[in-house]
Amino acid sequence: MASIDKLYGTWEQYDEFYSWCAKYNPGALEYFYFYDWKDDQSHPMTNFPERYDKWLLKNCTLDFVIQQIKEQYGIEDVHDMMAFLGDED
Repeated sequence: MASIDKLYGTWEQYDEFYSWCAKYNPGALEYFYFYDWKDDQSHPMTNFPERYDKWLLKNCTLDFVIQQIKEQYGIEDVHDMMAFLGDED
């Protein structure tokens, strides 16, 4: 699998996640969508390659990001997590 579906969030989540990535992995910023937020609905924020998803699972401290990645890859337990993180891109 080359990449997952997009990560979604509200403007506040986008802002928090963008700031987190800017601090801890600036290379991830190129995968963020940029547009004018006019509401508090959930919108696509990013579309990362799988290598970023793996890095985020190991390093990200934002629960809403981790939860979406787990849901999109079907990671339900530690065995699923280890299998996913052990896969090669």
